[in-house]
Amino acid sequence: MLVPPVHGWHAPQSLIAAGGDASGERLDLVQPHGWLMVLDAGDRRLVQAGANLPALLGIPVEQALGRTVADLLGPIAARALDRAIAQAGADAIGPVPLRVDRGGQKLRLIAHGHWDAGGLVLEMEPATRLGDAGMINAGFGAAIRRYRHIVDIGDLAQSVVQDLRRLTGYDRALFVRMVDQGPVQVLATATVPGADAGADIGFVPLRPLETSLLELNRARVVFDMQAEPVPLVPPVNPQTGVPVDLSRASLRQPTRLFQGHALRRDVRGVLAVTLLVGGRLWGYLWCESNDAYAVSPSIRALCEALGEIVAAQVAALDERAAVAARTVAARGLTRLGRLLRQGVQLTDGLIAAYPVIREVLPHDGAVAGIEGSHWSSHDLATLSHWQEQLGLEGASRREGIVWRGPVLGIDVPDGIVVLLRGAGQGWSHGELEVAQELHHLLAERQAEIYRRRTEQQLHVMANFDRVTGLPNRTHLLHALQQALGVETEIAVTVIGLDRFRALKATLGEADAHALLAAVGRRLRDCVPADDLLGRIDTGEFAVLSFDQEAGRVDDLAHAVRDALRAPLSVSGREMFVTASLGVVPSAEGGGDAAALLRDAEIASAEAEAAGGGGRRVFDAAMRARLTERHIIYDKLRQAIYFSNGVRPVFQPIVRLADGELAGFEALARWTDAEHGPIPPTTFVAVAEETGLIVPLGNHILVQSCRQIAKWNRGRADNPLYVSVNLSPYQLDPSRLDIVRWVTGVLEMTECRPEWLRLEITESGLIGQGGDAIAILKGLRDLGIGLAIDDFGTGYSSLAYLQNLPVDTIKIDRSFVTAMSRDDKGKALVSAILHIAGIMEFGVIAEGVETEGQEALLRQMGCDRAQGYLFAKPLEADMATALVHHAIAMPGQAVADLRTLRAGRWG
Repeated sequence: MLVPPVHGWHAPQSLIAAGGDASGERLDLVQPHGWLMVLDAGDRRLVQAGANLPALLGIPVEQALGRTVADLLGPIAARALDRAIAQAGADAIGPVPLRVDRGGQKLRLIAHGHWDAGGLVLEMEPATRLGDAGMINAGFGAAIRRYRHIVDIGDLAQSVVQDLRRLTGYDRALFVRMVDQGPVQVLATATVPGADAGADIGFVPLRPLETSLLELNRARVVFDMQAEPVPLVPPVNPQTGVPVDLSRASLRQPTRLFQGHALRRDVRGVLAVTLLVGGRLWGYLWCESNDAYAVSPSIRALCEALGEIVAAQVAALDERAAVAARTVAARGLTRLGRLLRQGVQLTDGLIAAYPVIREVLPHDGAVAGIEGSHWSSHDLATLSHWQEQLGLEGASRREGIVWRGPVLGIDVPDGIVVLLRGAGQGWSHGELEVAQELHHLLAERQAEIYRRRTEQQLHVMANFDRVTGLPNRTHLLHALQQALGVETEIAVTVIGLDRFRALKATLGEADAHALLAAVGRRLRDCVPADDLLGRIDTGEFAVLSFDQEAGRVDDLAHAVRDALRAPLSVSGREMFVTASLGVVPSAEGGGDAAALLRDAEIASAEAEAAGGGGRRVFDAAMRARLTERHIIYDKLRQAIYFSNGVRPVFQPIVRLADGELAGFEALARWTDAEHGPIPPTTFVAVAEETGLIVPLGNHILVQSCRQIAKWNRGRADNPLYVSVNLSPYQLDPSRLDIVRWVTGVLEMTECRPEWLRLEITESGLIGQGGDAIAILKGLRDLGIGLAIDDFGTGYSSLAYLQNLPVDTIKIDRSFVTAMSRDDKGKALVSAILHIAGIMEFGVIAEGVETEGQEALLRQMGCDRAQGYLFAKPLEADMATALVHHAIAMPGQAVADLRTLRAGRWG
């Protein structure tokens, strides 16, 4: 028993399940001009057949079902079919010539078939005489050779339809081209002499169903569009339980869409030959007849071969045209690349390049929107309208482009360019490739614009001040160094706004910036156009004056002063500012720009330190003083934190009534290993400027408390006290919780509170505002004595003094010196003593250097005194010796102190 070929055979996938598609199209009907039989794959028994089978066999279909091919068609036809199956070795069989004896009449048939899951689908059509087959083949070969030399698709189409019409005998032959997302095009038509060519109507874009069917049946014939289709009997294949798949069958009834083509063109017989180019349906050859008409399978085979050859030639012509188009497009794109670089914005380049864009991508109009800038070639709908069209279902996408029908969108960073064609016009494959290249060019140009814009922004950020828009320090230094390199005479002036940091803290960031911008505008108006003005620091501006004339710097100083004399408006209020100018009047070539600008800043800082609003011309001594302060700062920090190089010395405080030692005032002293003793007036000022005064004061306090605790061991009946100066910075709660700190120091050093006195100046108290009283009360609650140092030199009122929790005032040395010169000085000291008595303050006179001053103070009722008459500040070991001597010989204390003054202990 013969069976289907095994090697290489597979059951093809059913294109349409259950005999139809999703739209209800029936694909299980057969044309009536032939016969279709479905045979069992094993014994060749009839499983299904077209309802018109009785016209061939002369018996009803129901009687034929279940019988073998040999019974139905005869043994000769059965053997021919078996030989074809054995030789085929694949799922397609034939064409096979068959001879069937029907009631003594010999019928000649042409059979072909294919294997399906339900069996062998066998199609049979009446065989026609070939006529002069040699002439047909010769003409076919000549046509093929002629096609190879045709270089125009229109000429090829015209030649093909002429040959096809003559080969098939149909009334008309048409060359139909399918366009992506566009109308179908009829490229050429051929008719029999004297017949109407017919209008190019009726053809619409194919559905995926028709596309798939044409790919399966390369030469599709319909004998009569008006003939009633023939159903299969039974409708369901018994082998599979579903209708048989006839999508590959030549006799299958045409789809409704193809029938619609024929009805619109008023034709009955049709032959469609598929043109597959590059694996996709490029178009098809349409042959039609006004009457029912069909060609033999042999002619159909020739037509199918003709379609393959034409498709190959179309592919060659397309490739040739694509190469030519790519060459033209490449030249155009090269020009586009140059034109797009015109202008600052991408839109500028797009407008300049638009004529070339129309050459490489022909279209009717364009709309563009890039970075908020819109442009259109003429009056068109808004860009958003076209973007909505491209966003609808059915739009196609590739890298950088999107298109839907005649609308093509080309993506651009932060924008899009839309090209428009007339209704029904689409875009070819080559044009889409050009559009992608245009996308790359636009993206590259936009990236270049972004890069240049970023570079410009970075240049501005690196060289210009964000607040004022003026050149910044980097820009000024570069310009100054260039000027010095060509030995141009130049003056550098730094304009520092006085007390700007405090002003900024008062105004806040935003208003401070507004003030700086206003000052920048004033200075820009008064600085000569040939000079370069910039902002170099928080509240500092600088002017570089080139090729200066005599008095040019003086004129600039007057101009700046006049410019800032009027008030500045900031947030609706008027403000006044002053500026201190530092000038390097003449810099010679070859100098260092950074050093010159720094020198001008030093001079400006000195002008501000002198009261502000003035001008200082730089000299080397200024830099030396600044350098010295920095050196002192570094060494002082090292001495406080690491080397313990700062130490307290102790100046005795004597009770004037009996001459006994009452205590000591601790004073800071510093001896540097390299520079020797550093005066307190020098390092204390640096400490206050740099914030080191707080750790310095804390260090002296700890050492002093530790020392007084040692001295008072064994002096329970007559303890001494130590008086330590308290810096105003130590009273600043943001820097130090002084009450908590002193409490810890007392515990750490085992110093009792009554052994400690803390001194602070009047100006220091005033500078701390209302917080000072609360802090002093907290210290007083610890049991510590408090004194006002340098009394009479500050700014406090008597009303303020009476609220201070202090117990002692110290008369400044200037008053003690003045009292021995005239009566006014004596009266002033007497008044201070009188006020102290009223307020119940103890009094200590400072700077007592003569016995006359001592006697006068004693006579006026002063409690205690200190000064060189009694002793200079003593090192700890000498002060310890004094303490011990006073204990051993209390009656000799005054004499011993005077001996110390004379230098007995150094």
